[in-house]
Amino acid sequence: MESRTRKRSSLNNNEDRISTLPNVLLHRILSFVDAVQVVQTCVLSKRWMNVWKSHPYLDFNFETFSSLINSDYYEDEMVNFTDFVNQVLVRRNNFKAIKISLDLCGHTRYSLVESLIYYAVKHHAEEICIDTACRDVPIVLPRCFFNCESLRSLKLRIDGGIALPKSLGLPSLKTLHLGGAQNFDGKIFSSCPNLENLKIEDICLNTIENFNIHALNLKSLEILNWRYSRIKTGCKVMLFAPKLTSFKFDGNTPLFWSEVNLTSLDDVNVVLQRYYYRHDYQFYVDEDEYISGEDETKQGFCLDLLKMLHQFCSAKSLTLSMNIIEVLSKVPAALNKHPSPFSNLKYLKLKTDHKDVTLPAHVLNYFLSSSSLLKVCF
Repeated sequence: MESRTRKRSSLNNNEDRISTLPNVLLHRILSFVDAVQVVQTCVLSKRWMNVWKSHPYLDFNFETFSSLINSDYYEDEMVNFTDFVNQVLVRRNNFKAIKISLDLCGHTRYSLVESLIYYAVKHHAEEICIDTACRDVPIVLPRCFFNCESLRSLKLRIDGGIALPKSLGLPSLKTLHLGGAQNFDGKIFSSCPNLENLKIEDICLNTIENFNIHALNLKSLEILNWRYSRIKTGCKVMLFAPKLTSFKFDGNTPLFWSEVNLTSLDDVNVVLQRYYYRHDYQFYVDEDEYISGEDETKQGFCLDLLKMLHQFCSAKSLTLSMNIIEVLSKVPAALNKHPSPFSNLKYLKLKTDHKDVTLPAHVLNYFLSSSSLLKVCF
C-alpha cells in the first residue's frame, strides 16, 4: 500500500525519470534523432548540458538543419551547416563515435566529406554513412581510412563520383553500399574478407571491360541503376561468391556475366527499368542463333536478357518486373531453343501495379517446364 502511495506521489510531482537514466541509455534513445536535435537537449537541464558531447551516434541531416535556419540562400545555409558540423566534432572531447552519417541532398564541398570520414576513422567508428553530391572533384578517401579495423558498415553514395583505390583493406567490414563510383574494376571487394552485404548503385564503368566481384563470404548482392549509357559495351561481370543467397538487379540493360556457379542462391529479384531498343545496341549471340533481320536489335536484346536470367538457375524464388515478361513474350522461338533451367524454382513473383494481369501462356509454360510445382504470385 505504501509503495503505491509513493508511486502516485512521484507521478504527481512530475518526476523526471528519463534524466536519471545512465548516459548509455540516453545515447541509445537519442540515436533515433539527428545531431541538431541531440545538441538542442543541452537546454533541458544541467543533467543534459554535456550529454550530447559524448553521444556516439552523429547523424548530420541538412534538411532538418535548414528548417531551423531563416535563410533564402542555399550557400548561406551550407556555410552554417558546415560550421555546425565542425563545431560538434571539435566539442566532443574525443569520445568514441559508433556511427557518423551525413545526409545532404544538394552539393557540398569535398572537404566536409573527407573531414567527416577522417574523424570517423580516428574515433574508431563502426558505421559510416555518407549520402550527398560533390561538384568540386571526386571524393578521395584519406589514407587513414585504409586498413581501418573498427569499420563494420560503410555507405558512400556520392553524386559526382568517388575516387576508389585498388584496395580498401577493411578486415571487419560486413556491409558496403557504393553509389556514384567511377571506373573501378571491382577488385577492391576482395580486400574485405568478411564482406556479407554489397550494394552497388549508379556506377559508371565506361572504360571497364571486366568488373570483378570476388567475395568468399558474400550473402547478399544488389546491383542497381545499371544504365546502358554508363556501361562500356560488352562489360562482363565476373562473380565469385560461393555463399551468395540473395541477388537483386535493377537496370535498363542486361548484365553480361562470365561463367558463374551460384549454387547457394535462393532469392532473385530482377527489375527492368523502362527499356528501349537503341539502334546501336550491341548484342551477343551464338553462331547458330537465328535472328531475323527485321527485328535484329529487339531480338538481340531479348536473348541477352534471357541469358542473364539463366545464370540464376539455382534460385528457389524469382521476382520479375512485368516488362521482363513482355520482353520474353516477344521471342517464343528463343524460349523453345533455350529451355528453362530453373529446376529448383518454387515461386515466380511478378511485380505489377495492375490487378488484371495475364501471363502469356508460352511464358508460363516456359517456367513450368522445369518446375511443375511452381506457384505464380502477383
